[in-house]
Amino acid sequence: MANPTASVASGDPLSLVIGATACQVIGGLVPQMSPFVVAGLIDGLALSERDAGIVASVELLALAVSAILIAPVLPRLSYRRAGMSALVLTVAAQAASIVSDGWTSLVLLRGAAGIGEGALYAMSLSLVASHCCNPVKTFGLFQIVWAIGSVVLFGIGGEVTAAYGHRGIFALLAGLTLGLSPFLLLIPDLRALKQTATRTPPSVPLLGSLLFAAIVLYVAVSAGLFAFSGPMGERIGLDTAAVGYILTLSTVVGLAGAGAATALNVRWGRAVPISAFCLGYVVVALVLCLWTNPVAYSVAVILSAVLYYFSLPYLFGLAAALDQSGRWAAAAGSAYLLGFAAGPVFTGAVIAASGYASLATVCVTMTIVAWALAVSIVARAFHEDRLADRLRNSAA
Repeated sequence: MANPTASVASGDPLSLVIGATACQVIGGLVPQMSPFVVAGLIDGLALSERDAGIVASVELLALAVSAILIAPVLPRLSYRRAGMSALVLTVAAQAASIVSDGWTSLVLLRGAAGIGEGALYAMSLSLVASHCCNPVKTFGLFQIVWAIGSVVLFGIGGEVTAAYGHRGIFALLAGLTLGLSPFLLLIPDLRALKQTATRTPPSVPLLGSLLFAAIVLYVAVSAGLFAFSGPMGERIGLDTAAVGYILTLSTVVGLAGAGAATALNVRWGRAVPISAFCLGYVVVALVLCLWTNPVAYSVAVILSAVLYYFSLPYLFGLAAALDQSGRWAAAAGSAYLLGFAAGPVFTGAVIAASGYASLATVCVTMTIVAWALAVSIVARAFHEDRLADRLRNSAA
C-alpha cells in the first residue's frame, strides 16, 4: 500500500494528464449540468417534475453502476481502447437524445449515455491512480478545470436551455463531448500497473469499502446542500437572481480550494486536510440550515464551494493510495456519483419530514461519520506501511 502521507515531487507526462482530464470532464458533464437537463426536459417536452427527474436519475444511476462494475476489471483493459468504446456509446446516445421526443426512448438513451459516461469517469480516476506519480496534484487539477469550466458552462447552459429546451442542452453536451474526444487519443494504450504482493495487504478491501462509504456520506451532504441552496436562499428573503449570483461567485472563489489542494498536496499528510474540510462542512451545514442572515448565507455558500473543490483531491487521492492498480480510485468515482445522486433525495425528504433543524442534525452527523471513517483509514494505512518497512529492513 502506498504511504498515504508520502509526497512525490516528480511530474507526470502532460499527454497522460490531458487525456485523463478529458475523460473526467466527459464522464462528469451530466452531473454538473443536471439542473439544466431537468429544466430542458420540463420546458421542451412539457414533462412533469417527477418524469423529468426520473430521466435524470436513470442517467445518474447508470453512471454510478457502470463505474462500480468496471472498476474491478480496469487493470485488465487497455485504457485507450476502453475509453474510445465508451466514447462511441456516449456520443451515439447524446446525438440520439437531441431528436428524441418520447419519454420512454429518452429514459433508454440517457441510461445508455450514463453507461459510457460512468466508464469514462472511472477510467479517469483509475488512470491517474495507476500511472501518475502525484495523484492528489492531478486530482486537484481536475477540480481547477471543473471550477473554471463551470463558470462558462452554467452561462451557456442556461441560454441554450431557455432557447431550445431539451434539444439545446443535449446538443451542448454532445458538442462538448465531440470537442473533447480527440484528447482521449492521448491516453496511453496501457493497462494498469501490476501490484506486487507487498502492496496488497488483506485489509485493502476493508479499507476501500470504508472509504467508499465515507465518500458517499460526505458527497451526499455537499450535493444535498448545493441542490437546496436556492430554496434556502429564498427562505431568508433572497430572490432567484441573487442566489444565482452567489452561486456563480462561489464557483469562481472555489478555485482557491482546488488550487490549495494542488499546491499543498500531502505536505501536511492527509488527516489534517480531511479534518479541516469536514469541520468546515459542519459549520456550513449549521449556518445554512439554522441562520437566517443573508450575509451568513452568502459566506456559507461560497465556503462550501471552496471546501468541495479542496476535498475531492484528498478523498480520491486516499483511494489511489490504497492500491496501485487504480481499482479503488475508480470505485471512489462511483461512490462520488452515488452520493451526488442521493444527496438531493435525502435532503428533500428530511426537510419535508421535519424541517431545516433536523437537516442540520443529519448533515452534521453524516459528516462526522465520514470524517471518522476517513481518518481511521489514513491511520490504519500509515501503520501498515511502517510495519511493512520494518519487515523489509529486518529481512535485509
